Amino acid sequence: MAIGDAGLEQFRDAIVELRNTHIIAAISGLIDMRMEITGNDEFKQRGYIDTTTQQHFATHLQNCDKWRRVVTYAPNRDDLEERIKKAISTKFVISGTDLTGQPSDKPLSPDQQPFGGDEVQGAPGMMKQLPWALDGSDPNIPLNSALNFRSNAGMLLLQGVDAAIVAWTRLESRMSTRFITLGDSMRIYAHYVQILEYLLIFGGDKNRIDFAAGVRPSEEPRGPDNSPNMLSETAGVSGVVKS
Repeated sequence: MAIGDAGLEQFRDAIVELRNTHIIAAISGLIDMRMEITGNDEFKQRGYIDTTTQQHFATHLQNCDKWRRVVTYAPNRDDLEERIKKAISTKFVISGTDLTGQPSDKPLSPDQQPFGGDEVQGAPGMMKQLPWALDGSDPNIPLNSALNFRSNAGMLLLQGVDAAIVAWTRLESRMSTRFITLGDSMRIYAHYVQILEYLLIFGGDKNRIDFAAGVRPSEEPRGPDNSPNMLSETAGVSGVVKS
């Protein structure tokens, strides 16, 4: 199927054709983060997320949040800095420092606004299709039905990222050629805070839990019936004689 085809499953509500090039750029960080989640072996096991993985995904989340901030339109940059240019906090990082080793009692320092031209009226842009297939045809962006996560925490984290991708495509700002409004920026910020909460609740060595039953019934080499306390649907039914 073509990239412009409608999304399926968790992406079924995504708008795959829009005008705003900055939204497409901002989604790119989430696509990268999603590929990291689906390819990370930490999510092939239960017991939540270790500290190393937690910090790794915190870095990706901060990159996504940087994109949100730099594509937000505000004629008065100082006003933007005061109202919504706060970044995802990194206070949960070990030893009270952020990812750069600096004290984590303040948000990320503001970046220089990389996109110009928001002080003059620009010409309307053309409609563009998302450069990623959300219909399951791209093996690098698998749908839920193609995943075999053993980690429920990993699945929740992935669903938070997918929800943010869909939310980006549904912003009212999608019909603008560039930038997003302050309100739309805060709506995306809420999604990122939810992802951060997942990292806080399920991430870190102190939050890991032990699973004694390391093999699930579906993973038993001799089938689910070989798993303790598991019976087939017909086993034990009155009148059924087992040889």
